[in-house]
Amino acid sequence: MKIGILGTGAVGRTLATKLIEDGHEVMIGTRDVVNTLARNKADGYGNPPFTEWLSAHPSAKLESFSDTAAFGEVLFITTAGLAALNAIDLAGKENFSGKIVVDVTNPLDASAGMPPKFAVTLGNSLGEQIQRHIPEAKVVKAFNTIGAHIMVSPQREEGVPDLLIAGNDADAKKWVNDLALSWGWNSTVDLGGIENAYWLETFAMTWIVYAFNNNSWNHAFKFLRK
Repeated sequence: MKIGILGTGAVGRTLATKLIEDGHEVMIGTRDVVNTLARNKADGYGNPPFTEWLSAHPSAKLESFSDTAAFGEVLFITTAGLAALNAIDLAGKENFSGKIVVDVTNPLDASAGMPPKFAVTLGNSLGEQIQRHIPEAKVVKAFNTIGAHIMVSPQREEGVPDLLIAGNDADAKKWVNDLALSWGWNSTVDLGGIENAYWLETFAMTWIVYAFNNNSWNHAFKFLRK
């Protein structure tokens, strides 16, 4: 399958690596291909220049947001959360129509430093904003409640976690469920329509607060049911 990923940061690279391993064709989109390829220093999170990752994964393609959105049969949004709508505009809304769009973003404002602040309100989650922005797309909020390395390798020493998801389209959520199970997740927990993306985004803050308070980034969540 052709997979398009918007965003060249750690989340996009981690997902791309796993999807390539799974046999998918992967294209990663960026705002400016020339600038992305010209960077020769680590980013603000310590990730090496994108060119190092690309050299290690020669089957991946780096193109513009619009080319990537047109290419992908399924699209992942992995940009900084507050940049997601602009990235969609640059990609061309028409390129999302009818497609499964996996929203991995969180509405985080780091302008005042770390830890970041939560930047949306109830009824106006980033997942909802994205679905409203591309109404013909099948948006599924998923993989946003844990770190990138856990998304593709969820097994923890104390067990296998469960993944919270939300979205309006049942078939799109099944696609995400099947992908998550293939990556080793115990199950997905469907919270319902995209309006419940708010709770996934607030839940991500639980992961973030614990991480900063304990300087530990390897935790995930188990959903216990009788």
